[in-house]
Amino acid sequence: MNINYGVAPESFKLIWGDRAKMNFAMVGDYPKEIKLVSGKNDTAAFQILISADELFALNISNQPWFSQQVRRKNIRLSAKMPFEAKLSHVGMHLCDDAFYRGDSLLDKSVVETDAENVLSVYCEMKIPKDAEKGSYNGKILIYENYGFSREELVGELNVTLDVFGFVFPENADNGFHLDLWQHPSNIARQYGVELWSDDHFELLDSYCASLGELGVKSVSVIASEIPWNGQACQNELRYKANLFEYSMIPITRRADGSMDYDFSIMQRYIDLCAKYGVEECISVFGLVNVWDTKEYGGQRTAPDYPDGIHVRYFDEATGSYDYIRTANELDAYIKALECYFNETNQNERVRIAADEPADVVAYRASLEHIKSVAPSFKYKTAINHAEFVSEFGNDIYDFAPYISAMFSEYDALMKFKSEMPGKRFLYYVCCAPEIPNSFIRSELTDGYYTGILAAYAKMDGFLRWNYTVWTDYPNLDIRYGPFPVGDLNFVYPGANGKPLLTLRWKTLFRGIKYFALIKAAEKRGLTEALDKAYDLVLREKDVKSLYCKWDRTTVMSTSADDYRDFATTLMEALEA
Repeated sequence: MNINYGVAPESFKLIWGDRAKMNFAMVGDYPKEIKLVSGKNDTAAFQILISADELFALNISNQPWFSQQVRRKNIRLSAKMPFEAKLSHVGMHLCDDAFYRGDSLLDKSVVETDAENVLSVYCEMKIPKDAEKGSYNGKILIYENYGFSREELVGELNVTLDVFGFVFPENADNGFHLDLWQHPSNIARQYGVELWSDDHFELLDSYCASLGELGVKSVSVIASEIPWNGQACQNELRYKANLFEYSMIPITRRADGSMDYDFSIMQRYIDLCAKYGVEECISVFGLVNVWDTKEYGGQRTAPDYPDGIHVRYFDEATGSYDYIRTANELDAYIKALECYFNETNQNERVRIAADEPADVVAYRASLEHIKSVAPSFKYKTAINHAEFVSEFGNDIYDFAPYISAMFSEYDALMKFKSEMPGKRFLYYVCCAPEIPNSFIRSELTDGYYTGILAAYAKMDGFLRWNYTVWTDYPNLDIRYGPFPVGDLNFVYPGANGKPLLTLRWKTLFRGIKYFALIKAAEKRGLTEALDKAYDLVLREKDVKSLYCKWDRTTVMSTSADDYRDFATTLMEALEA
C-alpha cells in the first residue's frame, strides 16, 4: 500500500467533491513538518492529512481494529508531543454547494475510507500555565499493518513548537464578552429525554462545560413559549427540523385564582452555567419582540398586551393548561420575575433580550411598557437596522449591532461608548454577511479575524444566535431553509451525550485568544508592535470602509502563517 501524508495548519479545511476542485491536490506534496507558536495557558494545533492507494482504516488510538472488509489495511497514528495532545478525526459535512467540508471533531478512534480518499486528523496540544518557555519538538508516527502482521513504521511528521513566556488569562479575565445563544430544548429533543428532567440537565452539563471552555459569558433564559417561533420550522418543507424553544418557568394557577411562579428550573440552569464560568450576564428571552406566531390561531394570547408574549400555565381547578390572556396578568408575571432576580441578588446581571426588532414604534412601545412594570431591568438588543443605533442608544445597556450596522454607524457607536462606559458593545453576524462568518463554507481564518476585529474596532465582544440549533438529524445533514450551512450550530450532538466540537469552534477560540493578546499589548502601550501585527492580518484598517468591502482578500489575510506571525510579534513584544 502506498501511503501519502503531510501536515496542514489548524485553519485548513478539507473539501470533498469534484476532484478537479478539491483543495488538497496531492497529499504527498504537503510538507512533512510544521512550526507552531503558543503562549502559556494556551493551545497549539495542526492537522494531519492521510491518503492511500488501497482501502484503509485510520486508527488514532492504541486499540486493535479489524475491518469487516477483509481487504482493508490499517494505518495508525501515534502522537509523540512535548505536551498533552489529543487526536481527533475531522468529520465531513454536506455544504450548500454539494461539496463535503471538514467541520466536526469526531468522538471515535477509527475511520474507514476508500482508496484515494483523503482523511484529516486534528492534533491539539494543551500548554499549561507553568510550562517552561522554549522550543520543543514532537513527532507524529505513522504505522501500517494488515490482519495479524506486525506494525511497520512507514513515516513520520515533525512538529516544532515555540512556547513564549506570555501567560494567557483565564476566560473570566480575558475581557471578551462572548454571547452565543443557547437552545436547551433542542438538546432534550435530540437525545429523546424529558424537557428539564434530571436526564436533560445531565446532558446540559457537558454542553455548558463546552460553553465555558470556549469563553461564553452569557446565559440564555427562555421566559415564554416559542419566542423565535421555531425559526418558522413549521413552514420548512425540504429539511426536517423542530426548532421550538420552551419556557424554563412553570406557572400554576391555584384553585383560589392566585399564580405560583416556579423559578427553580431557570435557577438550576443559571447555576449550571455558572459552574463553568458562564455567568457574566443573564439574557432573558421571550418578554420583548416575540416573533410572529400567526400560524397558531392567528392572534396574540393576550390581545391587550403590546407584544405577542405567550405564557403558559397549569390550572389546578380544571386540570388543564391555558395561556395568560390579559395584560394585567402578564405584568404580574414580569414583576414577579423582576422581584425574584432582585431578591436573589442577580438583577445587575440580567438583560431583557430582543432579537432584531424591525419596527421602531412597536419596539419602543414594548420597551416602555416593561420599564413601567419592572423599572430595574436592563436591556440587550441584537440590532440589524442601523436607525435603531441612534434611536435606542440611551435605552439599551448591552448593544449588539449587526456587523454592517457597526460599520455604517461606527461614529455614533463610539460616541455612545465614550459617553456610557458602563455599557457593553458587541457586534454580531448571522445568516449574512458572507465575510466574515462561521458557515461551513467560510474560511476558518474568519474565526481568527472575529476576535481581532472586535479588539481593533474597540468592541467588547461578539454575539451569535447559534450553538445547538440542530435539524432533526444534524450529524447527517445540517442544511435548513435559506440559512447557509453551519449558520445553525457551533457543535454537533455526540453519541455519548457530549457535544462534538468543530474546527469553527476551535478557530473562534483562537480568535478570542488573539483579542486577549491585543488587549495585553494595548495595556502595555506597545503601539509599534500592534501596528506591525495588524499589518500582517488586516488588509483594510478603516472600520467605516469595511461596510462596502466584503471581498475577503481585500479585508483580511487568509494565511495561517500571517496569524502565527501576528501572535509571535505581540508575544515577543510583551516579553521585551
